[in-house]
Amino acid sequence: MRLSTAQLNSVMLTSMQTSTTGVNKSFMQMSSGERMLKPSDDPLGSVQLMMLDREQANINQFQKNISNLEAQLGQAESHLDASNNAVLRAQELVTSVLNGSNSTTAGREAIATELDAILEQLTDIANSKNPNGDYIFAGTLTDTQPVAKDPATGKYAFMGNNDQRMVQVAESMTIPANQTAGEIFFAGGSDIFNTLDQLVTDLRDPSVVQDELKTSVTSAQSTIDDTMGSINQVWTEVGGQRNAMTMVDGSHQDNKLLNDKLIGEVKDLDYSEAILEMNTQMAALQATQMTYSKIQNLSLFKLM
Repeated sequence: MRLSTAQLNSVMLTSMQTSTTGVNKSFMQMSSGERMLKPSDDPLGSVQLMMLDREQANINQFQKNISNLEAQLGQAESHLDASNNAVLRAQELVTSVLNGSNSTTAGREAIATELDAILEQLTDIANSKNPNGDYIFAGTLTDTQPVAKDPATGKYAFMGNNDQRMVQVAESMTIPANQTAGEIFFAGGSDIFNTLDQLVTDLRDPSVVQDELKTSVTSAQSTIDDTMGSINQVWTEVGGQRNAMTMVDGSHQDNKLLNDKLIGEVKDLDYSEAILEMNTQMAALQATQMTYSKIQNLSLFKLM
């Protein structure tokens, strides 16, 4: 088989181009620290990286949800704590109503004044807002004040709903982002607001004698017990949800570390292998260049 000068030049130039490309690739790999410069370098690895990157993005979103949810539940827990303390004090005051020392007008007014302040405090808590201006305990009606007094009837009413906004914190796990004034303060068909309001009214009404206050006191004690039970139940649920989120977040951290390791195994460059490959390509390039140089100098005229 005969090779023309043009064919020989083409073969040698192709060989040098291949070696040069290999050397340049090695330089680029070592400069970037990545084994794959483009998907075609490792199609299977590229698919694996895409899946791992997607999983990392999901985990990041879940962790962001957990962080936001932790702040919301922490705020709710703080309000539940304040509610519990207020109701406990109301319980003490209601129990003291029938004491003989509080049968005077001044004694009754002192209790009524403090109960009125507790009623206002509980109303403020029920109508708390988050930093975005949304009502915390209104259910999904976050722009509606959940507890309001009807001017026509003079009665307190729950204006929100008991729906919960669910937040995804893991692939198959959601946690409610809110609690409602309905489940906390209007449990079992009674409510702490109208009950305390009625007791305050009776305490300030001179026509309601001390013995007749027993009905209001009994009603208030029953409602306070129900409310304390509701507060503690919701409080326990919130605490459990926060503990669950802590565990889930720890699992996300572990998965992120594992994914980072897998991404590194697929993506990161083995510098010892890269250096060896570059040296091999450079040796091949130099050999080709030397061979090409010698072949170019060959001529029948030089033999004559």
